[in-house]
Amino acid sequence: MKRLFAISFLIFSILGAAAADSASGILETMRKQVLSKPAVEAFFTINGGQGAVQGSIVMSGASFTMTTPQLKVWYDGKTQWTYLDSSGEVSITEPTAEELMASNPFAILSSYSTHYRSRRLDDNNGRKCVRLTPVDRNSGIEQIEVIADKSGKWPEAINITFDDKRKISLVIDKIAGVAKPSESIFRYDAKKQAATEIIDLR
Repeated sequence: MKRLFAISFLIFSILGAAAADSASGILETMRKQVLSKPAVEAFFTINGGQGAVQGSIVMSGASFTMTTPQLKVWYDGKTQWTYLDSSGEVSITEPTAEELMASNPFAILSSYSTHYRSRRLDDNNGRKCVRLTPVDRNSGIEQIEVIADKSGKWPEAINITFDDKRKISLVIDKIAGVAKPSESIFRYDAKKQAATEIIDLR
């Protein structure tokens, strides 16, 4: 009886490890890690058509605020405000899940199960890699690769290929849990960031 129990325990342990190392298991581990913190702050480098751009983001639940030299974005879970430094304009939208990805690639961790099919790739220098392909062929995205760090808990890089073959690579230089900030930082405040024009696209 003890031997049977030991064999059963071993089988379930193996199955559990396999599930954790599956594509969805890898993504779920990162999603839970991010959501387990009151808020998460990350510093990153975006490599795309305009060269390398550095920025930072603070996320809490579905809300986030992001800053780069070119723009600032606030999102309170429903409404998004985007401020362009070049023009001083603020545009207001209520983005779809796909549109949200364009301003916050970390949003993939909360939408992967419903909007994408996932497949695990070969490990990259000890890191776990997952490829996502959208369920909706008209999403504008061809594929996304999410790479976890060696702990498997935090995302280390997110590579997005759009259907027009444009590519964006987001490399996470530093990421950690932080204290929850005031909800006001996730909303545009005209007193702190004056705009030349506000364009409401809702």
